[in-house]
Amino acid sequence: MLDDHWNDDVAYVFSMHRTLMQVLGIWPLQKKTVFQMMQCSLTNLLQWASFIFLFMEFSGNYRGAGASIETILFFTCLMSTAFKCFCVVLNREKLARNINAAIGDWFLAKNDEETYKIMKKHAFTSKLCTSVIVYLTYICTASYISVVILMNVKQMFLQDVNVSNGSDSNTSNWIFLIPSGMLSSKLTTLQYTILYILQNLQIIVVCVTQCITDSLYISIVLHLTGQLKILKMKFKAFASKPDTEINYRKQLISLINRHCKLTELNQNIEDTFHLVILLQLTIATLLLALIGLRTIFCLKNNDYVELTKTIITLNYVFMEALVYSYGGDFVQRGSEDIFHAIFTASWYTLPATLMKDIHFVMMRSSYPFHLTGGKFFNVNRETMVYVLKTAASYVSVLRIALKD
Repeated sequence: MLDDHWNDDVAYVFSMHRTLMQVLGIWPLQKKTVFQMMQCSLTNLLQWASFIFLFMEFSGNYRGAGASIETILFFTCLMSTAFKCFCVVLNREKLARNINAAIGDWFLAKNDEETYKIMKKHAFTSKLCTSVIVYLTYICTASYISVVILMNVKQMFLQDVNVSNGSDSNTSNWIFLIPSGMLSSKLTTLQYTILYILQNLQIIVVCVTQCITDSLYISIVLHLTGQLKILKMKFKAFASKPDTEINYRKQLISLINRHCKLTELNQNIEDTFHLVILLQLTIATLLLALIGLRTIFCLKNNDYVELTKTIITLNYVFMEALVYSYGGDFVQRGSEDIFHAIFTASWYTLPATLMKDIHFVMMRSSYPFHLTGGKFFNVNRETMVYVLKTAASYVSVLRIALKD
């Protein structure tokens, strides 16, 4: 099913993802053309080229604790973004199957008012999550770029003062968007301008890739959750009206096939994002600890500008961890509800042969869907609690170690 078959409801959920991911060349339904491959290659090139500047920063031995933490933040952000992009491109066929299934579900939902109402509710939640993730990223990115511009404008005034005092005007200690070590002190104004424009483009690509892959994950997860709720409703209504055994069996087979289809869609999400979830939660744990430590440094030094930047970063890292944790929790709870719906259905009114089949259906549905972190652990709300506990422990240990 192609993009030109979309209706208004599908566009309401996926239009932002399609627009931004097509610009990056990583939209799963995008046709493979030379231009698309060039877009994808340019996206990857800009992301990986950012590591060159960070390696210059890491190679220096002049950094303080605050600068080191900021460099680590940049490195982990770039690493997670590049890995997310790689996983989306590698599993584009599986994601395409999920998106095409969502398109088909929206077309079929027009014929059932109750189904349509459930899907619209989950679509609104998906749109809200996508908007919050994307626009919060835009605000953070614009704020960071604005701060760097203002600091460089201040540097220009200082340079004018130095020129009036007879100092060298060819080079200046410019501030880069991506930490770049002592590179800034070796560049002229023209060279800095060129690299600044390049880093500006790199930051925008990284931030857009980061937010749009996170929002795509939560959107397809919420759509799957909505389909599980619809299936639960149908299982609950099964055998509520008198009918023949043949019709009962047809209905049961249809519901079983739908459950198998949703199992396949859940497996597609798991195969695409399980390593991303593992990396994201690991990074979130470390970053929450480092950001907490940096907050303590900023408060001690009365550095409220850096404190504001730290709090903004902390909020975004916390939000990302919530997105991946609660996504797994939504799927798990939605699949668990199916078992309870079958149990509360009027299965006792069915013929004996169908009652035996219902027993096997209940046995299969007792195994809930799961999204995992690298196949090591199931991701749900409890995972977020463990992340916060571990981060708090790291902050406590690091604070005592640095005090000593």
